[in-house]
Amino acid sequence: MKPAAQEEFALAPGLIQLNHASYGLTSRRVMTEAERIRAHIESDPTRHLGAELTERLRAQTSLVATTFALEPDRTTLCTNATSGAAAIIESLPLADGDTVVVLDTEYSSIQRGWELACAKTGVRLVIVPVSLPFHGPQQLLDELTARVPGSVTYLQMSLISSSAAIGLPVADIAQWVKHRGGQLIIDAAHGPGHIPMAPTQWGVTAMFGTLHKWLPTLRPVGFLWLATELTDQVRPAEVSLTWDCPDLIERFSWPGTFDPVPRLCLDTAIAQWNQWHDGDQFSYCETVADIASDAITGLGGRPTATTEYLPPRMRSFILDGVSVAEVKAALHPADVRTWVGPGPAGECLLRISTHVYNDQRDIETLTARIQEVLPR
Repeated sequence: MKPAAQEEFALAPGLIQLNHASYGLTSRRVMTEAERIRAHIESDPTRHLGAELTERLRAQTSLVATTFALEPDRTTLCTNATSGAAAIIESLPLADGDTVVVLDTEYSSIQRGWELACAKTGVRLVIVPVSLPFHGPQQLLDELTARVPGSVTYLQMSLISSSAAIGLPVADIAQWVKHRGGQLIIDAAHGPGHIPMAPTQWGVTAMFGTLHKWLPTLRPVGFLWLATELTDQVRPAEVSLTWDCPDLIERFSWPGTFDPVPRLCLDTAIAQWNQWHDGDQFSYCETVADIASDAITGLGGRPTATTEYLPPRMRSFILDGVSVAEVKAALHPADVRTWVGPGPAGECLLRISTHVYNDQRDIETLTARIQEVLPR
């Protein structure tokens, strides 16, 4: 861990955090700003949680949209990726004869949301496997064509898959969906602050995700982006006082009484993120991720995708001949934090994600522990 990490973050001394992608990490700067905002709200909650709040949230939404090249009139803040997904799944019409396609690399709660919606309406749900390692769009397009020979209503996929950490070919899949008469929905939980997003250019109908993973803001805060034809249609999953509002931002600004501070800290988080970006700190993060790829591959770990489909700061590996429990038992006592779990086909996956507090020594410690449990 970089020596300066303790100045910017509240990580425990000696902890090696290589699991940034799971929960993100709030910076000390944002925590200080959050305390100030919270004290301001508590000084007069009747005023500060009333009409004034909507306009403050509108300003934060506009900043997020501008920062990540999204159309402000199609973008709103929400609680997290799960709430954004629920709003879309609950709002989009499903009818007899429809087909919903979900890739098996999707986050489990998103897949479950579609399962429940399809079961309720009697709609056909097709789970399509993504073969690991991932070699490119053609293998996935062939699998889709083989399993879904007819029309498609909606296809759900990730911009970057969570546990397998694959940068999926959105534009290629969007074309396949379009030719089948369907609409593409993107889980962009690992997009903002990590990789560029261009939903209009890709041909996406709806996109949801989180902002607290790759921005140093408080948890939770998410976002929702909609194609123009959906901005009047998609409603929050919870029916609150603003559920009927014609204005998209106001509609999602009051999910019942809630803590708005994570959303109100976004300007501070984006300012700090910009400093890291302008200081080229993310390039070093990518270098550390590349070092990890070389080191773990050298031990026998298999990357889940070929180089062109590896996200900049997330890498996942198939560890053959070892169990999830064995890997966790090797890492946790050494205070090494990664994500370890089963892949879509039951493989043991190890996922690392690097951030501005990591350095090469973190990878050296990780690989030393991994080496102890991998078969020789």
